Amino acid sequence: MPEPKRVGDLEIDQDLPHERLEWRIERVGWIVMALMLLAALVGLLGPGPLSSTTAGEKGSTLWVEYNRFERYQAPAMLRVHLGPGAARDGKARLWLNREYVENIELHHIDPEPESVEVGHDRLIYTFNLPDSTQPTAVTYYLEANKYGRMPLRVGLDAGLQLNFSQFYYP
Repeated sequence: MPEPKRVGDLEIDQDLPHERLEWRIERVGWIVMALMLLAALVGLLGPGPLSSTTAGEKGSTLWVEYNRFERYQAPAMLRVHLGPGAARDGKARLWLNREYVENIELHHIDPEPESVEVGHDRLIYTFNLPDSTQPTAVTYYLEANKYGRMPLRVGLDAGLQLNFSQFYYP
């Protein structure tokens, strides 16, 4: 066994290059933790100012509020706004693409749809809107059963359609 080095009046083992490496690793760890905290605060890891967004123009016939980033199997919300002209004969027929619906667990829709139809590539939800001159919001409460990027298409039977995507973290 090698003899300990003398440092001042003390006889101790000292490996300054190893100590400096540990200090660098510790500093990098602190920086990574600070960046993760900052990312979480601004919404890159879930709800927050950089995550909350809209698709479509606010106040138009169809627009959607959603979060770009969500957590896998965590409660999430998708709010679809129907403006004047979205309903025909007191009924609004709103659809979501089938791929998206198959990768989520839909807990609740508010207001409840009058009926749900299965189309080739979409699910069509029919809502009773007696006053089609007033804007209405339909809220889907859900959890994702898949992680990664999920493309989402929302539209009205009248032909208006919005395309966007969400990212679900594992």
